[in-house]
Amino acid sequence: MRPYFLPTLFLASCAVGPDYREPEEKLGAAFKNAGFEAPAPEGDWWALFKDAELTRLMKEADRSSPTALAALARYDQARASLGLARADAFPSITGDAYARRQRDSGNTNFSAGTYNDYRTALNLSWEVDLWGRVRREIGAAKADENAARFDCEAARLSLRGEIARAYLSLRFADAEIVLLEDTVKLRAEAERLMEIRMDGGASSRIDHDRAVTEYESVKAELAQLRAQRGRYENAVAALLGTSASDYSVAPNGRRPSLPHLPAGVPSDLLRRRPDIAAAERKIAAANERIGLTLASYYPRLTLTGIGGAQSLNATDLFNPGSELWKLGPEVTLPTVGFGSIRGNKDRAVAVEKEALENYRDTLFRAVQETEDSLGDSRHLADAAASRERGASSAESAAKLTRERYLGGVTDYFELVDAERTALFEKRAALTIDLARALAATRLIQSLGGGWSG
Repeated sequence: MRPYFLPTLFLASCAVGPDYREPEEKLGAAFKNAGFEAPAPEGDWWALFKDAELTRLMKEADRSSPTALAALARYDQARASLGLARADAFPSITGDAYARRQRDSGNTNFSAGTYNDYRTALNLSWEVDLWGRVRREIGAAKADENAARFDCEAARLSLRGEIARAYLSLRFADAEIVLLEDTVKLRAEAERLMEIRMDGGASSRIDHDRAVTEYESVKAELAQLRAQRGRYENAVAALLGTSASDYSVAPNGRRPSLPHLPAGVPSDLLRRRPDIAAAERKIAAANERIGLTLASYYPRLTLTGIGGAQSLNATDLFNPGSELWKLGPEVTLPTVGFGSIRGNKDRAVAVEKEALENYRDTLFRAVQETEDSLGDSRHLADAAASRERGASSAESAAKLTRERYLGGVTDYFELVDAERTALFEKRAALTIDLARALAATRLIQSLGGGWSG
């Protein structure tokens, strides 16, 4: 190796700008609201709800959801940009060929009158990456590609969370509709019996009117609940990329299972969340662009070459005497304005600082979301146990009151009050269970799709 190549090789190994260091934000060892007893989930997290239709919807969403497909298209754009950046590290070869008839100006020293000109050639250009400009550009594009991939995963995770919450709300609405439909039947029978009793003089008009009021009130609540169910159904359709006019989910009064929560969750598990990973990669991209900005103010060394043939006659184009070639380095000096180097560098540094603070904000919000979901899940479990006991006692009281009413021991007002309380407690228990299911989906989403490491 000749000595004069050594400086060039040394310069080609340099890359101006700071090297990237991954942020080290300290987190607690574990979440303060953790402390459940349950095994880690296995497989896809939505399988924890043990609902085959929900699993089918998740698979359909990957194929048809505009949200998922748009996120994938953004990732494809980033991959293409990375490919373009990598292409700059290799020689660029272009070709040109022409056959033309032309006339030069007669008022020049090179006038040849009217003549033909034929040419075919290959052009070679390769930038020697003296200051790491190309490497920084590739590094930034690679970080952007990684960030886009994580953004795609985050979009899919968010989409699945929205689908799960809309579907779970729909199924719990189904369960509540079944409860109200049974209540409507009871109220209708009560109204019929009260009318018979009133006609026979065994009951007053007041009792009959009260029975009608209770019957119509429950019917109205049932109609409102069916309207709400329709909105959940339409939401699922939109999330799947399907027209709500052509989409329906068959009613099913069976409630999805409620997943058990983990016994302990290390807070460092948050770092696997795709939105946090994307935010970290955006810092890396901004860091690479600091070096890219600095490298743009250094000279560029490009090796260029041309090889081909040119002739005034087409028949002579490929004769040995028609060959042409050119090979040599070209140095391009950048035009630098006063203060522009410092200004552009400061701007690039500020962009990296913004990316770092966005990362920290994403991380701390993730901790908040997880703590909220863990706290909600724990306290809602206690609330559900109390509601379940309350609903059971209210149901028992309503049965006893009905027996007392039929035995003539109490009046119809007391019976209505007991049955209304029992219905309220049952619906409240369903509401709490739905809240627990929604909290579980938020927790799973907060932890990046589960709590196993």
